[in-house]
Amino acid sequence: MFSGFRLVALLALAPCAAVATVRAQSFYLHDGDRVTFYGDSITAQRLYTQDIESFVDTRYPALNVSFHNAGVPGDRVTGGYAGDAATRVTRDVAPFSPTVLTVMLGMNEGGYTSFSPDVLPPFISGYSQLIKLLRVAAPQARITLLENSPYDEVTHGTEFAGYMDTTERIAKSTGGIAARESLEVIDTATPIKQLLVSAVAAEPKLASLLIRDRIHPGDAAHWVTAATVMKAWHVDPIVSAVDLNALSATIKSVQRASVTGLSGKASTLKWEQIDDALPLPLDLNDTLMLMVLRLTDLASLDQELLRVNGLRPGKYNLTIDHTKTLGPFSSELLAVGINLALMDTPMLNQARALSGALDNRSKLEQAEFFLRVETSAKDKECASKALAEGEQDYTRQARENLRIKPHQFELTPIEPQQ
Repeated sequence: MFSGFRLVALLALAPCAAVATVRAQSFYLHDGDRVTFYGDSITAQRLYTQDIESFVDTRYPALNVSFHNAGVPGDRVTGGYAGDAATRVTRDVAPFSPTVLTVMLGMNEGGYTSFSPDVLPPFISGYSQLIKLLRVAAPQARITLLENSPYDEVTHGTEFAGYMDTTERIAKSTGGIAARESLEVIDTATPIKQLLVSAVAAEPKLASLLIRDRIHPGDAAHWVTAATVMKAWHVDPIVSAVDLNALSATIKSVQRASVTGLSGKASTLKWEQIDDALPLPLDLNDTLMLMVLRLTDLASLDQELLRVNGLRPGKYNLTIDHTKTLGPFSSELLAVGINLALMDTPMLNQARALSGALDNRSKLEQAEFFLRVETSAKDKECASKALAEGEQDYTRQARENLRIKPHQFELTPIEPQQ
């Protein structure tokens, strides 16, 4: 797996000039923020929403931000089977007192037919009414509109001919709504379409798996949506960045990390490192995830960089905590830099453990919603409370998994030195 990532690791350093610009702006979320994601079944999948949460938790582990999913399958701007918009906002938003709201709606607005101009006026007026309701329910919330992802007619045949164009026109109209309502809008539609087009050209056999039913993006594609939101919110793309000189056994620069005990010669180095953050909990064994990393700029927002200059020419292994060995890496590649975020490291495993806790909490949150809204079960209020307490337990577990540990690094030659 790692040999396939060396080129990615090398190319991941290319956006470094842009990194400084991104880091110069303050992150959108603040300590104590409460985020609610409002939307239809694409939000109710709990995928891009959990990816955003993972981004925040791993990149800013000291930041105390809570997350709530208020997505309902089939929803429109006017509501759906779980209640009209007023009911939805009163029940699914107001009790959580969000300070940040994102809204993604539009997939269900076009009737699954080719475009008709009659589609847009009710969508626009309904959206404006929904925004009024949200502002009353959460007067302190900063609201961001997310453009709906497109119905996929790029990677395989279509069930509803022409509906991709309809969903794209609906998505484009969201910007005008945001402008009239003085709200932020994020174009989360274009990056998904670009991924589909790139995938068809590069990996036609895999492309249709990105959105299997043409409507609901799969796990890997949702990371693109999350990354798009994170860029708009000015996330720091750096997990850590360490630049060492092997010839003098000195630290040239360190960002978002602490390096101690550096020792060695031009062919062997040892040090202890503790980062300020964790890499994203990406599944690097998933074929679609690897394709997404190749075809998008997701890796540019997941930079756990190690650069070592002054090594004698040759190939090297990097061992972490005396047990995990990565490589081989040429001295030339190490001088340019490698991105550890795209490798199977103890840091990635810790982030994946966090992701597991978030998965379980999300399942309880969804079960609590179904119980409360869709059933008339006896004593459901008691059961609802128990499920909510379970969510809190998993949230605590997730926070415990964010306790970042120091790691021992050793760089050793694996070939005779020249």
